[in-house]
Amino acid sequence: MTRPWMPLYVGDYLGDTGHLTTTQHGAYLLLMMHYWRKGELPDDDRQLSKIAKLPLKTWCEYRATLQDFFHEGWKHKRIDAELEKMMRVSEKRAIAGQKGGLGSALARMKLENASRSRQALLREVLSREVLSREALPRAIAAPLSSPAAAAADHSHSNSHQSLPGGETQSVTRPADSSPQPSGRRAEKPEIAVSPELAAYVARRTT
Repeated sequence: MTRPWMPLYVGDYLGDTGHLTTTQHGAYLLLMMHYWRKGELPDDDRQLSKIAKLPLKTWCEYRATLQDFFHEGWKHKRIDAELEKMMRVSEKRAIAGQKGGLGSALARMKLENASRSRQALLREVLSREVLSREALPRAIAAPLSSPAAAAADHSHSNSHQSLPGGETQSVTRPADSSPQPSGRRAEKPEIAVSPELAAYVARRTT
């Protein structure tokens, strides 16, 4: 596991290393960085001198002073605690990422199901519309039957014509006569006049 950064509590570090020389500060920091990346230090003076960038003789002189910051087997209590903390945080983030991925997958499934439902509904509506359009011409072409059409009215209208002597005669004419040719005035039926009306009109005109 790569660890690109390392926490360094400056106040604690300076409080614990105030007695170190500049060279010893550099060697100690290099040892801590190697421990942070690898999780351990080798229990070998030659390898430790290479990690601290010191000649083997100089390393042997500084070894006792620097080893005071470590426990048996070159274990560092503070760095071990930070590594454990980092592992817990990493595991929590991984679990949260898995939950987030699962939630995203469920959301995508819901959207896909909703889309499929809308498409199915649209296909059903279109199918019904097509069927209704196909049925409309057949309905129009089918013969229409109604009581009014079955019982056609062949009644005739009656008119009266006046005859000499005040008598009237009923003349039967077809109700649905054909239209008169253009330019010819249709004949109007004569109105029956009573003898009393005829005598009144004669008085007024004389």
